[in-house]
Amino acid sequence: MDLYFNDYKLPNVISCQTQRITRNTRTEYNADGDMLIDLVSRKYNLVIHLGGLSSAETQNLFKITDKIFFKVSFESPVSGSITADFHMREQTAETNFVHEGVTYYKTLKLVLEER
Repeated sequence: MDLYFNDYKLPNVISCQTQRITRNTRTEYNADGDMLIDLVSRKYNLVIHLGGLSSAETQNLFKITDKIFFKVSFESPVSGSITADFHMREQTAETNFVHEGVTYYKTLKLVLEER
């Protein structure tokens, strides 16, 4: 699976969970009990797991995601190829080991939310 942040291809992608959520909705019911929904928009959330990254790869990735919004290109099972602006909501890194002064990370979890 190829994932890109701007033009940078993410290394060592283990998994990518694609979730499409509805934002800013209001659900009401009329007198007959029928559901009425005011749907504003649908957005993607991504949960990406990367493995076996060096400290240099991790720092490069965090440099790109340091900006508030950045382009993400991914494949959606529903819509196919998508490129959209995303925000980094959560980033978690777990150290695996240090070898010859280079830190390697066990898993890097990135949670992204579409703009």
